[in-house]
Amino acid sequence: MPDTFSQSERDADRALSVGGETHAAEYEESGGRRKTSALDWIVLPLISAATIAIFCGGIRLISYLEFAHLKWLPGRCIVQSGSVLHGVPNSVCTERNYYSQLVEYRFNSCGDRTPFDCRQKPEGVYRIVLIGSSNPMGYEVPAESTLSERLSAALSRRTGRRVEVYNASLNGSSGAPSNLANRMSRTMALQPDLILWVMNAWDINPDKSEDQIRDEALQGSPRILRALRLLFTETRAGYWMREILYRSQSLYTAAYLKRIQNEAQTHATPNDEEHERMRLVSLDVRTIVDRAKADGVPVVVAFLPDRAVADAFSMSPRPAGIEPDRLNNELHTVLAGKGAIFADVVPDLRKALNLDGLYDPFGAHLNAEGHAFLTQILENFLTSGVVPALSVNEQAQSERIQQ
Repeated sequence: MPDTFSQSERDADRALSVGGETHAAEYEESGGRRKTSALDWIVLPLISAATIAIFCGGIRLISYLEFAHLKWLPGRCIVQSGSVLHGVPNSVCTERNYYSQLVEYRFNSCGDRTPFDCRQKPEGVYRIVLIGSSNPMGYEVPAESTLSERLSAALSRRTGRRVEVYNASLNGSSGAPSNLANRMSRTMALQPDLILWVMNAWDINPDKSEDQIRDEALQGSPRILRALRLLFTETRAGYWMREILYRSQSLYTAAYLKRIQNEAQTHATPNDEEHERMRLVSLDVRTIVDRAKADGVPVVVAFLPDRAVADAFSMSPRPAGIEPDRLNNELHTVLAGKGAIFADVVPDLRKALNLDGLYDPFGAHLNAEGHAFLTQILENFLTSGVVPALSVNEQAQSERIQQ
């Protein structure tokens, strides 16, 4: 067969062959890796930085678009005087945070989130003054769906009396026992027939903010998620990412229970700090109850566990070191010893078919469904005979006598 390749083509083929052998030799000398050129050390970091910048910018953009119309309650309708927050009288605010719909907060002439008049109780009305912090106030819950308004309607219907549940509770530190004790003169000026106090763990330990509690729960999540959370701390993106993470019941509960278990193992018995905290709570409870009793007003107290602790009630078998009943039982002992009536809501919470559905994604606050569930518990408790004036049996007997 004739040679159809030109001399130049044969020379080029020979050059490629030599070049291939040269590159192969260099490849073998480098241990099977291609040599990194100086240009690679410039280009690769630039590509990595650009990728990170695009990723972070995308998260920020999405979170900004998602929450572009956020409105905040503190600073507009709730202001701080010293260490205590209070509502601005006759103010109306709307708020939308990272995971809730737009909610209206309307405060009366005394700065309380209630439609009732604070100056004079109407004749013939049985008034319950609700005290506490963000949960009983109905944070992130529309007014008509809050515990106070639901319970007003439920007790009026069940007892046949005009019952007002006047909501004097407020966000934040105003629900701490010490602040409630200091505000008892104001509470009694509302002319209560009964004081209903709904507390939670944050009220007992107000030095630990909700953000700190949530971030502690995040410690149990994968490192990459923790790193991203720290990268976007206190930004729209950070809150958005945290809210997305906590939609996962398994992630939230596992992380939160890990923290609780670690604390339980570290403090198998209450330490000096916990003893001192409960001692101070006991003193504040005595102040509240004694002041109320002086005017013949009973005090009913309910302790509301947060979402993760409530989840632990139904865990079987329960992880070692987890004692979800501990704080509830300690408070029961303290309150009963000071003359308060303790409404134990835990047994009913254990029966809830969708316990996680009663809380917001962060597990600190009840949502509208949670307020409805708590209303049912307290309605049954208050009309069971523990408060004679609200006893359904006593009301029925009174109606028979009148007939």
